[in-house]
Amino acid sequence: GGPMQIGMRFLCGVGALLLAGGGQAAAQAKPTAEIGTSLGVTVLSASGGSATHIGIPGDGIQASPTIYLSLFASPAVMVEPQLAFTSLSGGGVTLTSIGIALQVGYLFSPSQPGSGYLTANGAFQTVSTGGGGPSINGPGLGAGLGYRFKVKNSLAIRADARYRRWFSDFDGLNEFGFGLGLGATF
Repeated sequence: GGPMQIGMRFLCGVGALLLAGGGQAAAQAKPTAEIGTSLGVTVLSASGGSATHIGIPGDGIQASPTIYLSLFASPAVMVEPQLAFTSLSGGGVTLTSIGIALQVGYLFSPSQPGSGYLTANGAFQTVSTGGGGPSINGPGLGAGLGYRFKVKNSLAIRADARYRRWFSDFDGLNEFGFGLGLGATF
């Protein structure tokens, strides 16, 4: 198969391993949920050129403001849907960007207040100019590393770095992100 088939098989395999390993985690911490957003720097590069975006919020799918919801399948495994939306308007033209992502993460020390983690993610982005103008769409696959620190029982702070490779209409686009996230836990 092509790079997308290989990438999807890889992402599914990593997800299965994380879910299996999470069930054997020694931690006894109660699984919770977390909802939050990030601030950070995202560098998009392709064909020798690059663009850097610094945003609050803004460390999301192709630098868009993104909200995430972490659902804990076990104390060590987080399954995280993400949603991004941006609308820019000027000169009679509106540019709309919508992105969705699914990230699976494994916390190395879930019973501790702070824990390093590893993630694998898949995303889909669509950008349109409205009014019958052109649109571009494409999937992306990536991975990341981070550190999550729980503050009491109601707040989590994250620092992370990620890489995502884009395909289809975004073929050749590389996304590098460095962020600081703030999430409410419940």
